[in-house]
Amino acid sequence: MDNLKALGRGTQLMFIAAVLLIIDSFFHWQEVDFDLGPLGSGSAGVSAWDDIGGIIMGILTIVLIARIAARLAAVDVPIPLSFATTSFVLGILIAVLAIIKNLTDDYSTFWSYVGVVLAILIAVGAWMEVQQAGGVEHLMSQVPSSPAAAAPAAAGGAAPESPAPPAPPAPPMGQPAQEPAPSDAPGAAPSGGAAPDATSDEPSTERES
Repeated sequence: MDNLKALGRGTQLMFIAAVLLIIDSFFHWQEVDFDLGPLGSGSAGVSAWDDIGGIIMGILTIVLIARIAARLAAVDVPIPLSFATTSFVLGILIAVLAIIKNLTDDYSTFWSYVGVVLAILIAVGAWMEVQQAGGVEHLMSQVPSSPAAAAPAAAGGAAPESPAPPAPPAPPMGQPAQEPAPSDAPGAAPSGGAAPDATSDEPSTERES
């Protein structure tokens, strides 16, 4: 009980309402009275587990209780969604199934309406847990991104590749390939001109006549 008090109010509300809903589901959610005349009267009813909707609602409620119990025991459940997200999904489904069952079934009893209230309290507790975790932004962060949306983002972050230089044109048939002219090295004499005289800076002496 001390571990439950250490959790948030939303988790406490979900756990208590879920346990009460499981207990309530075994009472008669639908019941009909009949009169047998001289033999007396009687009644017959069914619990919430009488159809597929009630069975799914009960199973989801048990899963929610197990999820909360695992958190109380500090057990890491290997699922990709957070506790708040899974609680929200389970709480909404439980509430929707309980409301639909109450509206579609005939001869609903007091326990059926109690179950609907408990299912709504589970959904409220799940929403409180989501608000504590960060609200709608937290739910959106749990939605996996599609590969098609991730591909343009990855392509946009990559550096553009420089185009390769064009290949030189092939020489005509029958003619040898021309070798590229070597570039002039720094300090080399220009083509077609004489190399500068290294001793031209020395003063020339003229012979006296």
